[in-house]
Amino acid sequence: MNNVYQFTAKQYERHFTTPDEHRADGDDPTLAAYLNARLKQICVTHVMAIPGDYIAEWVTTLDDPQQNPDPALVRVHPNNEMCATYAADGYGRATGGKGVGCVAFTYGVGALNAVQAVAGATVESVPVVVINGSPSQAQFNSQRDQGVLWHHMFDGSRTDLRIFEEITEMAVRIDNPAYAADLIDAALVACVTSSRPVYIEIATTLEGYPITGGAQRLATRLAPKPVPRNKKDLDLAVDHVWDKLQSAERLVLLGGVEIARRGLQEDFARLAEALHAPYLSTLLGKGLLSEYSAPNFAGTYNGRNSQQNVRDLVEQADVILSLGVHENDFNFAGVASADAGDHSTPGVLPIESTIEARMGAVRINSALRPADVGELYWGNIQLGDLVRELLDKLEGGSLPGAPFPGLAGDVWAIPEPATFDGDAQVTWDSFKSYLHHAYLSDFDEDDVPVVLADTGLTFYNLNNIRVGANGYIAQIAWGAIGYSPAASYGVKLALDAAGQAHRRVVSVSGDGAFAESANAIGTIAELGLDNVVFVMVNGVFAIEQFLIEATAFKQPLGNPPFTALTQVRQSSLWNWTDLARGFGGVGYEVTTNAELAEVVEVLKAGSPPAPTPSGPCADHSDGSGCCDYSPGLAPPPGASTFTLVAVHNVCADLPSNTRWKIQ
Repeated sequence: MNNVYQFTAKQYERHFTTPDEHRADGDDPTLAAYLNARLKQICVTHVMAIPGDYIAEWVTTLDDPQQNPDPALVRVHPNNEMCATYAADGYGRATGGKGVGCVAFTYGVGALNAVQAVAGATVESVPVVVINGSPSQAQFNSQRDQGVLWHHMFDGSRTDLRIFEEITEMAVRIDNPAYAADLIDAALVACVTSSRPVYIEIATTLEGYPITGGAQRLATRLAPKPVPRNKKDLDLAVDHVWDKLQSAERLVLLGGVEIARRGLQEDFARLAEALHAPYLSTLLGKGLLSEYSAPNFAGTYNGRNSQQNVRDLVEQADVILSLGVHENDFNFAGVASADAGDHSTPGVLPIESTIEARMGAVRINSALRPADVGELYWGNIQLGDLVRELLDKLEGGSLPGAPFPGLAGDVWAIPEPATFDGDAQVTWDSFKSYLHHAYLSDFDEDDVPVVLADTGLTFYNLNNIRVGANGYIAQIAWGAIGYSPAASYGVKLALDAAGQAHRRVVSVSGDGAFAESANAIGTIAELGLDNVVFVMVNGVFAIEQFLIEATAFKQPLGNPPFTALTQVRQSSLWNWTDLARGFGGVGYEVTTNAELAEVVEVLKAGSPPAPTPSGPCADHSDGSGCCDYSPGLAPPPGASTFTLVAVHNVCADLPSNTRWKIQ
């Protein structure tokens, strides 16, 4: 072997680490301290951090009071990078535009394990800061010049940076402290401006270098910096929108997720009240306003999965004012088609009668334009500016057609639990009934739990439960199964940071989805959180069967059969109560509606206590070969643990609101 590759420990130290004389002193913060302070300024409170030597030097500063601002960033130790990113994503969603999630991991094996989860946050406009520890510049040079492939490195072409450049709003690499502050500030401003993930890659050994003039820079807080508006175009767009609203007879206001991501809920609520028109959320935007007190709230629109009265209201509208709506096929189930000539299914979204404002643009569609006018579109209109300008116009009085026709019937048309036979096996419909009427309805607006509905039949089934502000979280566009269990502890941490620790977090997943991120429940127990994790144990990836061949759900069963691809056989082998206990929680298994009702009463009675550590090191005995952990293995005194409820529901069952596909 060529001797050039045989580095001794001293040679490695000389070539690839930071000499002490370059460490920060005096008033200049270190690079790590500067980053920590800036993260606090954009309302990061928790860092989901996975160990790794390339990121270790920065992560350890989170435990150092001199490097971490007061109040300090809290370091959380998830079980893998995917779950860590889901948790950071859940944190970013739960704050309603007032906070940012953060995740940290090491190069290659860590970062690339998080790619799909980061991509989902980008697709759904969730503010997350991704921090990746990288090999140093010296190590990259060594790979280039000497052929040394350092651990976790794919090759010398900066693979991680190139990948994250494609899936984040901004990706930067810091390999020189001279411009670290500029890059950190630019990335974090991009995050809070776009409400999307950004990526900061830090070359190992740089964390302790001084940021010259950093203290003075920190005195100026970071804030969103949207593209400067063109007032002339804004006025023109508002005038055209206002003109169409003046002639509306059946106006509907449709609110989407961008309202929440941009922190526009207060102005949007004022607009909903001033229009005197029914307000509906899309499924991805569900909970952007509290459904207990939202002005003129008329339900959640989810295409053909909507309640019939909600569908009728939308489809009969002559003008739909659509603000901040992320248009995707899961959001508009059954009414969105990639084939322009596909009219095989009745009931389509009346897009031609829609005024759309989203992602910095406004479009007035065909039915609302004069015959002699081409497309009305402005590509430089900020959503908040449009909302506030419309509010100003409404100060002089209401629209001619106001008050506009509202919803006919119940906003939450969910049968009562008494509708279902107590001795019968749980179905999607009976589960929703007990969750909505017997559990969630027991809370008032300030205390109602946040519900996370996992990808699949779960988020379709639960689309019309009543929720509070920021109270319904689901990946409606990206659709990664297994998102909810891990995201749920990020949501709970966000509630705690916002002074809402009393609000519980409930996640609902299928068994196939839960298996993707099952070990997240261990982190929930470690953090002492009282989350409730429902798992619908039906033995199949029901949403995949629904998408591939829905007629398998028809009676009589077996024609056609469920595909082998969609079977989740392992879930029949799991002892769910022991599984919960093994991860430090409390578990229940239910099969009938009566059993589900009993567990719901247990949940309402309170939260379980903290788990008791077990095993030979549980008492931290000295001399037994046990490590001396600080602050210890157990959650903080007085903390709780999670409750896992395995619901053995009917395998060949569809929620009633999705059965249109087999009729």
